[in-house]
Amino acid sequence: MSCLKGKSEHKEKPGRFKCKKCAAVSKKKNLLCKPKKIKSAD
Repeated sequence: MSCLKGKSEHKEKPGRFKCKKCAAVSKKKNLLCKPKKIKSAD
């Protein structure tokens, strides 16, 4: 599956993944092209 292209599935919370390239947020790592785990709420 490809990246979500900036359309987040979920809100930013610790333990979820955020794409470095387009900033989309998802619970599943494989839905993003460059996933980075969110560690803490900023």
